[in-house]
Amino acid sequence: MPIDDDKTVVEGGQQPAAPAEGAKKKSNLLMFAGIGLGAVIVGVALALFVIKPMMADSGEGRDETSQVDKSDKKQDSRKKSTKDHGNAAFIHEISNIVVNPAGTGGSRFLSVSFGFEVGTAELEKEFSAREPVIRDALITILSSKTVQQLTDPKEKEIVRYQIKKRLSQLVGSDDISGVYFTDFVLQ
Repeated sequence: MPIDDDKTVVEGGQQPAAPAEGAKKKSNLLMFAGIGLGAVIVGVALALFVIKPMMADSGEGRDETSQVDKSDKKQDSRKKSTKDHGNAAFIHEISNIVVNPAGTGGSRFLSVSFGFEVGTAELEKEFSAREPVIRDALITILSSKTVQQLTDPKEKEIVRYQIKKRLSQLVGSDDISGVYFTDFVLQ
């Protein structure tokens, strides 16, 4: 039987395997490319949203000199003088109080910062001297509140009043004229 160069003779009824293997290789290549692309996307997201904030936080305390400079700046930023109807008023700032609201079982948190308007420089110094006690009082009050109490505007005013009353007791003065939420994040 003569063999024609243009035709391939397949004996035994077998089909050529080349086209099926090529399609399988392309399918595998696409699958691995998709997995690789997914890994790159996850890596970039991890770097942006997890590692970068962690690095920024951990880098703050490495150099003792910069830590001292930052604490001096922090102290300066707490003491702000404003004019209130001709009288000098001082704002004492307490930042980064984090609590779990009541009834959440630790699944939610509140991050809050305050500004307290006080009438005298002496009272502002008293706030600075008693800051650990004041922070404890704030944590106690805020962690006793439910999410509903922390989000309702009327309830927030009640919380302000409770904080003002408690801090007046702690510093021994009724010269606290304002309690301001300067940061409020409830997750």
